[in-house]
Amino acid sequence: MEDSEKLVEEARNVLRQMSDLQYELRDYEKRRSEILRMYSTGQVSREVFEGLMSELRQKMYPLVRRYFELKAKLRELESQLRLLVTRLSLEAKTSESSVYRASFERDQRVRQALSRVGSALEDVQRELKNADVERELRMLDVLLDALPREEADVWKQALGEVVEAWSRARFSYAGRIEEIERRIESLNDSLKELEVRFAVGEFERGEYEMRRSAIEREMGELQAQLEALQEKLEDLDLIAARCREYLTR
Repeated sequence: MEDSEKLVEEARNVLRQMSDLQYELRDYEKRRSEILRMYSTGQVSREVFEGLMSELRQKMYPLVRRYFELKAKLRELESQLRLLVTRLSLEAKTSESSVYRASFERDQRVRQALSRVGSALEDVQRELKNADVERELRMLDVLLDALPREEADVWKQALGEVVEAWSRARFSYAGRIEEIERRIESLNDSLKELEVRFAVGEFERGEYEMRRSAIEREMGELQAQLEALQEKLEDLDLIAARCREYLTR
């Protein structure tokens, strides 16, 4: 019971550290976005941009490294907690069915421990499941050119995990793009049909213009979404490719 309590407390502590670190990283991610915006709009020169990014990189490096260390620790804790849940569940079932039934107090302690360990396991799994691969790729993008060679083995594990996660997540981006493309094609067909129906006199010009305007407006909105998604996908694919290149060194 004492060991289970220590494991639960360790998991809670790592989760707290991860939560605090996430807030700190978000501040730097906002700075990165602002620096990129200023450079893309011509507010700062290339020299100033590179200086700002270099400074940002130095400050982010220990935070991003700590992020992946904590994430690896959570995966380790997930395995340990899952094993402990299995052991406690077996102990609880054995206690119920045994003719030499354990004392009521011990039975209660087992159940309480099982509840606490199970809750900690769920929290750890939720944190790992909610990891945002897009965010992780953008964090790595800041650091890839500055990762120390002597720490290559440390980073290769983290990069490999992110690249694998992106390979899975990419299908959802591609699926959304295909869905939007199909919708645009459908609207384009509707527009052609509308023009034919107007040509044969099915609609007055006022109604025709109103319907055409609504279709074209939706098509414009979808086209903007499509271009933004395609740009994001291309950007993330490029970062993932850089990660793969690092892994082959």
